[in-house]
Parts: sequence; structure tokens; C-alpha cells
Amino acid sequence: MEENSNMTAERSLEIITEQIAQSRKTVSKDVGQSLCVSGLCTMGMAVVVTVINIVAGNNGFTPFGHWLWMVLPIIIWLFMRNIHKGDAHAPVNFVGALVGKTWWTFAVVGLSYFLLGNLFNFIMARLLSPQEFIIGSIRIMPVIMLLMAMAVSITGHILKIHWLVWFGIIGGLAVGIGSSIDIVSSILGRLCPLSTVAAWHFIQPCPSVFLFALVGLTLPGWMLKKQK
Repeated sequence: MEENSNMTAERSLEIITEQIAQSRKTVSKDVGQSLCVSGLCTMGMAVVVTVINIVAGNNGFTPFGHWLWMVLPIIIWLFMRNIHKGDAHAPVNFVGALVGKTWWTFAVVGLSYFLLGNLFNFIMARLLSPQEFIIGSIRIMPVIMLLMAMAVSITGHILKIHWLVWFGIIGGLAVGIGSSIDIVSSILGRLCPLSTVAAWHFIQPCPSVFLFALVGLTLPGWMLKKQK
């Protein structure tokens, strides 16, 4: 009787392990699709924001394009909703719930930091000179990209996909730190007038976001979708 009980317990553990492995495989495909769509939408938004800021700046307006990042989550949600339109509703499993909570946390923290950072910069822009503002303003995008990189890496840990973990770590550090250092601003400061440096300051996050979306979201998403 005890032997049968042990066998039943072992079989139960095997079934649970198999179900978790199958859940990871299923969620990986969904995550790959979500990362790919999110990356493409983010890259597109980076281009749009750059164009708007350049046009607005050249016509004497405050570059307001960065506020469009607020609608990016809605755009991504609409794309994903359209892709999954007509799909049968499946119950959320444990692995999917962990991935969802990871990205929910990133969305809440990232959006809050974006709003508070822009509010601070809005106030400081009216209290400081342009030279002081460039030094004293909050660099929002590098922090958000590091947060996103952590979300990608944690997702890799949950799904037990080691290369996804390293994609998040390496991509986030490379783009986040590179954006924070901003070597281009240092070069422009030596070669160009302050107005040119200020113009670059307003569009600088966009190339960094575009690069990170390509390396940290789109490419990993494409690889996840391709794997069997």
C-alpha cells in the first residue's frame, strides 16, 4: 500500500512537471509574439517622435513629441487585441500569470516614472537656464530602458530561456548606459552651438529606444516565435 502511495506521489510530480514544461512552451510562443509586436511598435514610435520633435523645434515650438510615448501601450494593446481577435479564450496558467505580473509591474513603474520625470522637467525648464537644465533635468528614457531590460531578463528566467535573460541584461546595460553617458552631446558641445546641443537633447532618447527595441524586444521576439 505504501509502495503504491509513493508511486502515485511520484507520478503526480511527473504530471505537474510536464504541465509546467508545456505551459512554458505555450507561453514562450505568446511572449515571442508580444515582444515582436511591442518592439516594432516602439521602433515606429521612436521614428514618429523624432520627426515631430525636429519639425516642432525648427518652427519655434517646444518639442512635444515625447508625450506620444504615453499612447504607445494603447497602440500595442490594440495590435495584440486585433491579432488575437477570434481566438478562443484560454485560462491563464501559473507561468503566464508570472510573466503577466512582471510586465504589469514594469508598465506601472515605467509609466509613473515617465509622468513624474516629465513633470519635474517641465517645472525645472521654467526655473533654470538652458545650460543648467541640460545638467539638472531627469534622464527618463535610460531608466525606463533598464526597467524594460529587467522585465525581459526576468521573463527569460521564468521561461527558463537563458539567451533571453542575457539579451535583456546586455541590451539594457549597453543601450541604457550608452544613452546616459551620451557621447554625442559631448562631441556636439565642442563643435556646435548650444542650440544644436539642445535640439539633440530632445531627440537623443529616440535612437537609443529604437536600438533597444530592435535588440531587446523585436529580435528576441522573432527568435522565440521561430523556435519549436
